[in-house]
Amino acid sequence: MTALADIVQLDQINEDRFVTHNLVTNGGFLYGGQLIAQALMAMCRTVDAGRVPHSLHAYFIAGGKSTEPLEYSVTRDRDGRAYSARSVSAIQDGRVLMNMLGSFQIPEEGIEAQAQTFPKVAPPPAEPELYALPTSPDAQIWDPEPDANLPHPTRAWCRFEAALPEDPALQACALAYMSDFFNGLVRFPEFPAGASVSSLDHAMWFYRRTNMNTWHLMDWAGHSVSGGRGHYSGAFYDASGVMVAGVSQEALVRVPSA
Repeated sequence: MTALADIVQLDQINEDRFVTHNLVTNGGFLYGGQLIAQALMAMCRTVDAGRVPHSLHAYFIAGGKSTEPLEYSVTRDRDGRAYSARSVSAIQDGRVLMNMLGSFQIPEEGIEAQAQTFPKVAPPPAEPELYALPTSPDAQIWDPEPDANLPHPTRAWCRFEAALPEDPALQACALAYMSDFFNGLVRFPEFPAGASVSSLDHAMWFYRRTNMNTWHLMDWAGHSVSGGRGHYSGAFYDASGVMVAGVSQEALVRVPSA
């Protein structure tokens, strides 16, 4: 089993270029959350230690293979007094698979508020029957609504089994890795059985520090499906109901031919 900490462990080629050799062999399928987490770690390696991720915006360009190394090339767009901006390309065999922007800040004290209320779902049992995912190394996922009659959950509890250090960069990468699991589009009654869905673009906002060794609820809701594209958004909550991150994604939706 490849642990999350190993997946985001990058070898440094030069000041702004990194490569990963910790491959996750998922039948050749390259999981989008892996790209996002590794690209975020590459950017984290180029900012001052006191600056933490607060947002990212990624565009998936091409599919890749989980059995071949990936290179991450970072551009240092700006370093201000309190914020840093970075951009990164994920490259495999000379092809760009994903471009991503990231922003980092020196943590500040300020107003604390949260509009959304914690969804009413059952907490994970002491020994949950975990949801099986071939792309998940040490990630544990439990479906609190197994009778929803959906192709996959739109709400799920998640955490990492292997101990993660309290490093804000690594914890943000852990959240990013989880953030591409499932989507909220399957709750549309018009969503056809057997439709294929793949990520087009993906955005995250990291609101508060957290520990991904503890249970977190990811809660996704669909907004629109039109023109072969679907959009959903959602949030991560810790077990006490505090919102720790927000997510928004647009996905390619292909309907199976008759």
